[in-house]
Amino acid sequence: MGLSFSANWKHLKGIYKLKPAKNPGKSIDVYWVLEKADIPKELKFVPDQKDDRHYFLTVTKKMTVDDLVKKLTWVADRMSIIRDATGAL
Repeated sequence: MGLSFSANWKHLKGIYKLKPAKNPGKSIDVYWVLEKADIPKELKFVPDQKDDRHYFLTVTKKMTVDDLVKKLTWVADRMSIIRDATGAL
C-alpha cells in the first residue's frame, strides 16, 4: 500500500495496468483529490522530476508527527473514493 498522485485519469490508468501483475486478484481503490483542492498550507503537491504527470505530497514546514497525522487525516477526509476501480481502469 502507498500513496501515488496522478495528474490525470490517463496517467492513473497507465500506472494501474502494472498492478494486476504484482498483486493478482486484489481490488484497487482510487482516492481523488480535486485539482483546486484546499490542502493545509504546510503540505504541497510537487511534480515528480522523473514524470511530470505524477506528484508527491510533500511537507513544507517542520512539524510533529502528531501534526502531520492530523493534516493527512484532514486531506483524506476530503478525498472522493472509487471502491474497486479495477473494472474502470
